[in-house]
Amino acid sequence: MKKIVILKCTMISDQNLCPGDAKCLVAFSRKEGEFERYKSDDAAIVGIMSCGGCEGNKTRVICSLALLKMHLSALKENVDAVHIGTCIMKFCPRKDDIVAAVKEKAGVEVIEGSHPYAPPTVFGS
Repeated sequence: MKKIVILKCTMISDQNLCPGDAKCLVAFSRKEGEFERYKSDDAAIVGIMSCGGCEGNKTRVICSLALLKMHLSALKENVDAVHIGTCIMKFCPRKDDIVAAVKEKAGVEVIEGSHPYAPPTVFGS
């Protein structure tokens, strides 16, 4: 079974712009967006981590992931992939630093994106 962690934007989450991480969870359930790769696999989300906030930096992200690893180890769980949430990939001005740091330190596959539900425009269709 593939074990997945999602890295999400603190600001978007804290301001309820994506309540309950709904878009990522629905996309995972439907195997849409970047989760389509798991259509033929048994997969589970074992964690959803925050980036650390806009005042944070790439070091904070790595510390958060290390803390998650510690907690998952106590539960005898491993991680096979980290998805950088669509919220970070589409809207974060620090995304390049975050993605590079996670790819350098994660030691597992890092996928850029999660759900496909970000609208292309605000008012257009």
